[in-house]
Amino acid sequence: MIEIGRLCVKLAGRDAGLKCVVVDILDDKFVLIDGETRRRKCNILHIEPLKDVLKIKKKASHEEIKKEFEKLGLKIRETKPKQKTERPRKKRKTPERLRQQKEEKKKLRDVFRRKGEKSEKKTAEKEAGKEETLEERAGLDGGREEKEPKKSEKQGR
Repeated sequence: MIEIGRLCVKLAGRDAGLKCVVVDILDDKFVLIDGETRRRKCNILHIEPLKDVLKIKKKASHEEIKKEFEKLGLKIRETKPKQKTERPRKKRKTPERLRQQKEEKKKLRDVFRRKGEKSEKKTAEKEAGKEETLEERAGLDGGREEKEPKKSEKQGR
């Protein structure tokens, strides 16, 4: 039933529901199709053969298939290949630039180490039982200590 030139309808995939023609039989499971669909390899289980057969030769070009589809009154999918653009090549880093980057990393590492050492000291103080309150951090701890004994004196009377 599947033969070169057989008109089919694509059942699965992005091109489902579109008509195509078998251009070449690749093996017992796959065929090459073209038409309203993209020209590509397709599983024979993903196409439904129709009764029409076009007169095309094996591995016919897209232009030949286009002419045959126009005779049937069907439109064909036109795809344009992307134009090649030159991409700029990446420049290699000079040994001088590599040294500069290493120095910058060392500086950053030192900065973060200093911050880390400070936070380690704070955690060590908290573990030792010297927890700071917000007032102590703000430098208001001296005024609070003076007020507290006065309150206790009033309670003692």
